[in-house]
Amino acid sequence: MQNVGYNYRIIGRWVEKNTKTMTKIQLTLLSLFYFTFTIGQVNDCNCINELNDISEKIKNAKSYKVQIKGDKIIEFEKWKTEIETEIKKDSLIDFFCVGYLQKYISFINDLHNQVYATQKNEFIQAPNYTKSIDTTQIQNDSVSGIYYAGNNKILIKKENNNTWLGITLESNSSKWEKGKIRLVIKKTKYNIFEIFEYLQNGILIYQKDVKIENGRIHSTFWNKQNKLFFNQNHVDNFTYKTINSSFDYIGIKTLKRTKILMEEADKFIEQNLRNITKPNLIIDLRNNGGGSTKQAEKLLESLKNNENIEHIYIIINFKTASAAELITLKLKEDKRTIIVGENSKGMIEYGHGNKSYSSTSNCSAFKIDLSTEQTDKNLSIHECIGIKPDYSLNNASDWIEQIININPKE
Repeated sequence: MQNVGYNYRIIGRWVEKNTKTMTKIQLTLLSLFYFTFTIGQVNDCNCINELNDISEKIKNAKSYKVQIKGDKIIEFEKWKTEIETEIKKDSLIDFFCVGYLQKYISFINDLHNQVYATQKNEFIQAPNYTKSIDTTQIQNDSVSGIYYAGNNKILIKKENNNTWLGITLESNSSKWEKGKIRLVIKKTKYNIFEIFEYLQNGILIYQKDVKIENGRIHSTFWNKQNKLFFNQNHVDNFTYKTINSSFDYIGIKTLKRTKILMEEADKFIEQNLRNITKPNLIIDLRNNGGGSTKQAEKLLESLKNNENIEHIYIIINFKTASAAELITLKLKEDKRTIIVGENSKGMIEYGHGNKSYSSTSNCSAFKIDLSTEQTDKNLSIHECIGIKPDYSLNNASDWIEQIININPKE
């Protein structure tokens, strides 16, 4: 027994003496393991793996839970396989990965589900067109040509039977040098157009079911005439003015629900609604991306009680979205209301409510925001399609002038 005790004491002294050395060895091994694991993760940070990650995270969306059931589960898996194939074939995938991730989740009709790149100055990474740029030889098809968006100018050039590239010619931003690719347009197997577009700020977006007609790429600012009558950049959050003896005008830039904006909205209504005595009122919701319908409640109530107004014209465009679309439909319940313009964005059936879901992809290259509530299942007819106007306005002349010339009795 004494020998056993002696041996324990010897072992105890050795352990005590070598504890620091063992700790250093353990830390070194752990560091080596972490470094190896991290390198492995970086090597695995490709678009296919990001797609696999997003395919799991999308299951948290309210719209996924509503729409992806039964046979739709199998269809969604097949859709993922199609996207994987496209990713593997695209030689510019390093520039357009986020677009394919957006395309993948577009299978679900819910524009509140969004994927976007987390890195800053993304547009610096937009690809360059490597061939010569010849604007004198433009293909004779309905898509190719010179397009404008304000001070920006691109050449849309057909690359093959189903693909066109939008190549920067001029820009008011030094970031968009000549030769940078702004657009990729594809005609799908369903004979419709989809686009991958770098916005002016460098954010890449994907859109499906895009119409290209009369020299305009709808749901974008690009058009051959360099006319932006469908656009309205509201300077102030709320605008009131008299157009003529028959028309008053209200412009609403945003419906964001902040304390300052709510107070500003209340003050605007109190100061200006008493001046609305004309038989026609225009409410301009162009470019209004939404926020909260709460902000517009007093406006709706005031208009309801205003017997001077015979017609209420609501202007919408492709950037009228979310709460602004809900307000449009609420106003449409009034028989005096006429919706004019073009289809709204179609971001209406779902929303974030009082809670939201947001996550970063495994490689931290992308962020995904998902809907958490269904506003009203009856709004599904507008989701991803938009609210259709009663009167469509064209891009040939000023929209206010076109409204003044509308005869609502026709």
